[in-house]
Amino acid sequence: MMSSSTDKCQQLRQLRDRLTDELRVLKEIEQEEEREGTVNPIETVNIIKSLQKALSTVELELQKCLD
Repeated sequence: MMSSSTDKCQQLRQLRDRLTDELRVLKEIEQEEEREGTVNPIETVNIIKSLQKALSTVELELQKCLD
């Protein structure tokens, strides 16, 4: 039973890292678009918001792993 919990925590850490990387890249793209004066597609903004929400959820789940 313990190992499945450990596996879940490991998967959550990997997911957190991937979400963090994706958010960093998207925010860089967003800043580049702003510098170039192109209008930010609302899709980019919505994707960033969705990923931030997912990241918050993952981080809440990870807090349970520290117990």
